Amino acid sequence: MMNSKMMMAAALMAGAMGSVSAFGAITGVAGQTTWLLTPPAAATPSSLLGPNAFAWDEKQNLFVTNVMCDLTNNPGNSSSPVFGLVSGNVDSHFIHFQQNTAATLVNGQVTFAGKIRGVMFMQNTLDITDIPLGSPSTIYPTGYGWRGLNASSFFSINNNVLTFHFDGPIPTPDILQLRVLTEHVVPAPGVMAMVGMGGLIAARRRRA
Repeated sequence: MMNSKMMMAAALMAGAMGSVSAFGAITGVAGQTTWLLTPPAAATPSSLLGPNAFAWDEKQNLFVTNVMCDLTNNPGNSSSPVFGLVSGNVDSHFIHFQQNTAATLVNGQVTFAGKIRGVMFMQNTLDITDIPLGSPSTIYPTGYGWRGLNASSFFSINNNVLTFHFDGPIPTPDILQLRVLTEHVVPAPGVMAMVGMGGLIAARRRRA
């Protein structure tokens, strides 16, 4: 049995683990955005339909070298993007919208734990990063000619916030998709110390 001090430490560990999982992740959404806490099985045509856009985390704490991004200027927007290469420790995230008969236009916002380093919104850059940066449990529409940002849609980034205006008129085969790379945020030393304390407690309980 745990005494009161051990129970308190275990509670702190649980809180710390929750904080660690949030580092490098989506931290909030607004507007017409559905936040998926686990990646979907598929982001292919007709698999995720409106009325909202969907956002989820893909991979965290990846070291990448010279990843092609369609927009790297922050602040910046899709009307005047600066193409560039991103290197370093990053986290990847995905935003998806395909219209249904009830929704053709959505506006929303996604906030991340780390600063946005780059965004991919063209078919080619999305296709070539589906495997290295995408969720391994999600089927992406790699090679699909109508994925990415269409001419009537728009997004902007400012620090760690991405704001979007997606327009998917009916009928159209468009799937509006963005892949977002953010800086990987390292947990504060105090949080890691609490996680370590939790591990010691767990080890003592196994020996008891």
